[in-house]
Amino acid sequence: MKSLILLLSLAAVFVSPALAATPAAVKSTEYKRADTNFYWKGDVLKVDPNAIIIPEGGYTQQNDSYFITGRKKARKVVYAQVMNDWIEPITPPNATSLGVPANVMQIREPQGDVQVAFPSAPATFLPVQDGMTVDNGSVVKTGANSTVAVVFGGVASARLIPNSIAAVQQALTPGLRSTEIDLTRGAIFSKVGKPIGEKEDYSIHTPFGAAVARGTDFVSVAMPSRTDVWIAQGTVQLSRPNGPMVGQISADGSGPLKIIRYPLMPDAHDAMMANAETMTAAMNFIPMANQKVKELRARLARGEKLNDAEMKYLGLIKKVPCLMKLVLVPPSSPGTALVTSPAAAVTTTTNPAAPSNITASTTTNASPVLPAPPAQQTSNTTVP
Repeated sequence: MKSLILLLSLAAVFVSPALAATPAAVKSTEYKRADTNFYWKGDVLKVDPNAIIIPEGGYTQQNDSYFITGRKKARKVVYAQVMNDWIEPITPPNATSLGVPANVMQIREPQGDVQVAFPSAPATFLPVQDGMTVDNGSVVKTGANSTVAVVFGGVASARLIPNSIAAVQQALTPGLRSTEIDLTRGAIFSKVGKPIGEKEDYSIHTPFGAAVARGTDFVSVAMPSRTDVWIAQGTVQLSRPNGPMVGQISADGSGPLKIIRYPLMPDAHDAMMANAETMTAAMNFIPMANQKVKELRARLARGEKLNDAEMKYLGLIKKVPCLMKLVLVPPSSPGTALVTSPAAAVTTTTNPAAPSNITASTTTNASPVLPAPPAQQTSNTTVP
């Protein structure tokens, strides 16, 4: 009898709420961005195969601090993945086409200081107007904080970032559309369609090479000493200025961007920083261009219902995985850098892209011309 009473007493002790073990606190280590760059995952792992990469959702953000939980030993440097938007189509969500005649090049969506010089007066630059038709050989240039798109027959589009200069021309023959852009400075986002029964020969020429594409979504960057081409979808072939091919690369539209450049950079660290420079410039520009996406998301935030075409338009926006380099915040006193909270209170947030006024840093080839969900589009009839 005494043994039974003893067992019951011990059981009561172990289940007593007052004495039960409390949940262990989760330690969150604070980090801040080491720089303003966006990095390509392939580069980071090539330079440091043991790099720690925190997936999106594996960290929380409070102002300019990033908190990572669950790691027994905090690394001084880690990389955090963020998903940024790719460039939006020029064609608006509730339209099936831009209504541009097949043999016409037309100005669309100008913002800021955008000018054009026609072949008849190549030294005279005039302000552009939305919907303006431009002639073969016209030169389009954008100023600071400015952008514009040139639409080629409603089939393809070329959007210039700030501080860019490009000459545009196209030629039509039965079954073939040839589009050529001479980019002397800056960068151009291209969306190249391929109508049924028509072959598209679309090329962008820079001082360091020519990018040729058919049915593709990509951005070409003319740097002072090289050409970088980032591909979101499709295939791009890059050739040297004198003709020999550098290489060809493809992206399926659902994964990370792919890059090809000339001249090549054999040093892995130099290549990583060069890639970070142009990727950062591209990612920081996109929010400026994506005005239709911005408006649709603002309507959703206000509780408005979007129609099917508008929801489909949002679904066309590819998500681009990029990495941010984070450094450990050193504690000024014991416990400063470690924030403890119950496990149930840990939440995750989605980090937006860096503000559009941020420019790439710590690069060896800095260029003064660079500016500070649903199913992805896979059809070869790309919306311009």
